[in-house]
Amino acid sequence: MRLFLLALLVSAASSAATLDEAKKAAPRADLSALNDAQRTIFLQVAGDVGNYAGCQDTLIKCLAANVKDPHAVRMADLVAHLAGYNVSAQVITNMVEKYYDAFDPKTRLQVKEECPTLGKGPIAILEFSDYQCPHCAKAVPLLEELVNKERKGKVHLCAKYYPFPNHPRARVAALCAEYAREHGKFWEMHASLFAHQETLEDDSLKEYAKELGLNGDEMLAQVYAGKFDAAVERGVRQGNTAGVDSTPTLFIDGRMNALPLLPWFLPFTIDDELQWQKEHGWKFGPANQARK
Repeated sequence: MRLFLLALLVSAASSAATLDEAKKAAPRADLSALNDAQRTIFLQVAGDVGNYAGCQDTLIKCLAANVKDPHAVRMADLVAHLAGYNVSAQVITNMVEKYYDAFDPKTRLQVKEECPTLGKGPIAILEFSDYQCPHCAKAVPLLEELVNKERKGKVHLCAKYYPFPNHPRARVAALCAEYAREHGKFWEMHASLFAHQETLEDDSLKEYAKELGLNGDEMLAQVYAGKFDAAVERGVRQGNTAGVDSTPTLFIDGRMNALPLLPWFLPFTIDDELQWQKEHGWKFGPANQARK
């Protein structure tokens, strides 16, 4: 069996893997949505990475027909989705290993939320963001969809300020968001700032405040008087301590997210977090279960 599997992997590595070849190599993985080149990448990764829990062997061996471990099927789903983006096998391997390593409690960020929150659920997503960051703006609807619909009641979002010095209006925008928070309009201002992140000068900020029923003149007076500096500086300090070097950066119950900030991956990682907590951490079964 081991020689047969090795022969399939060598064959797949030398040329694009057909669906039939992929099924023989990984019979429990659903690779029907991939093309031959993407299936080849999948098989390369699956032959290199170890399964993260349950079956204690490489992913490809844990996908054998006689192995019943559900963790391998779930990991295969993740690798297949990454392969579908035509990412190289090495990049996927590094990303997957970093992703599962982050579940270790020793690596998790320990920080008080102290932030405006959206949604109600046991899992906390801390998002460090910058109001002049285009990637942060793209994340807004994805995170709102996750919290309010896809995993409603399971997760809540905590907004953390992390304005970069090279974004000259990001810090002022964050201070205005904190003013809005004080008046019960944080999420409305949050959305408005990202929607207009190319126009964050004082006159524009006052107009956004007015649209929300807030006093723009009072807002800027308090902002420039330093009333909200501590809240923004706290977010920057926490981000620096956590190793944030880009935005948006997400921490899911303290675990730095290593997956793409795209629709399929967000619910996937929340479900993984819930399962990890249910199992009280990832655990392996007997070392020889994939070698039968």
